[in-house]
Amino acid sequence: MRIIIIVIAAFLFAACQTAPQQKIDSKADVKPGITEMAPAEARPAVEAAYSQLIDVREPAEYMAGHAYRARNIPLGTLEANLDKLEKNEPVYLICQTDNRSREAARKLADRGFGRLVVITGGTEAWREAGLPMSEGNK
Repeated sequence: MRIIIIVIAAFLFAACQTAPQQKIDSKADVKPGITEMAPAEARPAVEAAYSQLIDVREPAEYMAGHAYRARNIPLGTLEANLDKLEKNEPVYLICQTDNRSREAARKLADRGFGRLVVITGGTEAWREAGLPMSEGNK
C-alpha cells in the first residue's frame, strides 16, 4: 500500500512540473524568455485570436508592406507603448530582417515580459515564405 501511495505521489509531483521552454541560440545576444521562430512556424500562433504580432519598423516601412495582422509599434517608441502589450501573453516581434526585433525583445525582457518570440528573417523572410501580407494601416 505504501508503494502505491509513493508511486502516485511521485507521479503527481512529476505531472505538476513545467516543461522547459525550447531556446534557440542565435548570433544575437538572446536573453532568457526570448525564443526565435521561422515565419512559417510562427504563422499559426500569430493568427490566433489574441496574438500579439508587433512590427517594430518605422511607420513608412510598415505602410509599404507588413505581415498580416501585425501592429506597428516602432522600436524607438516601444518603451512608451508598453501599456499596449499584454505582459502575460507571448509577444511576437518582427522587423525587416530581425535585428530590430531582437533589440525589441531584449528591451521587453528587461521590462518583465517573459515570452518573447523573434520572427527570424523578419518581413523579408515572411514575404519569401509566401505568407499573407498587408499594406497601409490594415
